Amino acid sequence: MGKRKYFTLSLLLVICALCSDFASKGQFSKSTILLGRSFTMSEADKIQAKIESDELSHRGSVFHYIGIGLAVSSFLFWIASEVRREPTWRLILPVLLGLYLLMQLIMV
Repeated sequence: MGKRKYFTLSLLLVICALCSDFASKGQFSKSTILLGRSFTMSEADKIQAKIESDELSHRGSVFHYIGIGLAVSSFLFWIASEVRREPTWRLILPVLLGLYLLMQLIMV
C-alpha cells in the first residue's frame, strides 16, 4: 500500500465520484418524474409535488458538486502518482476519469 498510496487514493476518489454522479442523476430523475405526475394532480397536491421536486433537485445538485470535487481530487492524486512513478496499472485511472466525464454529458 505504501508504494501505491496516491494511486489507491485516486482510484477510491474516482469510484466515489462515479457513485455520487449516479446518486445525483437518480435524484434529478425522481424530481422530473414527480413533476411529470403533478399534471394530473389537484392544485394542493401540485404545490406539494413542486416542493418535493425542488427538494430532490437540490439534493441532486449537492451530489453533483460533491462528485465534481471528488473527481478533481482524484485527478490531482493521479498526477501525483504519475510524478512519483508509482508501480500501477497506467490505464485504469484515465479510463475511469474519462467515464466520469462522459457521465457528465448524459442527461437525465
